[in-house]
Amino acid sequence: MKIAVFGGSFCPVTAGHVDAISRAAKLVDKLYVVIGINYTKQYAISLQDRLQLLRNALKNNANIVVDSTDGLMTDYCKKVKANFMIKSVRNATDLQEVIDLTEINKRFWQGETVFLACEQKYSHISSSLVRELVAHKQPIDDLVPSGLAERIVQLLQAGDKR
Repeated sequence: MKIAVFGGSFCPVTAGHVDAISRAAKLVDKLYVVIGINYTKQYAISLQDRLQLLRNALKNNANIVVDSTDGLMTDYCKKVKANFMIKSVRNATDLQEVIDLTEINKRFWQGETVFLACEQKYSHISSSLVRELVAHKQPIDDLVPSGLAERIVQLLQAGDKR
């Protein structure tokens, strides 16, 4: 059985995330989409709300499990017996970060990190862009999963949360 982990903070989940996750799910039997909790960061949306947004965005993918971890993603991979960690890459900056992360991952876990190139039409979309546009009261409907824009705006306007 091919099992993979796709990790991120998803604050908020974007259309690009959903596209990459949906494509990644086709490559494996089971895909864990995992929100990594970094206690040194302030998040604009609570963990519970991010989990719910992800579950809503990915509800049509039967082989996806949405979860969170406050440990290392490599420990989560070991826990679920993942063969792969899948990382989406939007640009050269993302690629360098993922390459650096891959080297660190090898110290703690024996699986493979797989890079999935972002579809060109999503390459400009990031969670920070969505947060910035919401702060300036600009529309985000085409940047986030279908049907979630209003809820994401509400959550982002509610303020910073852990």
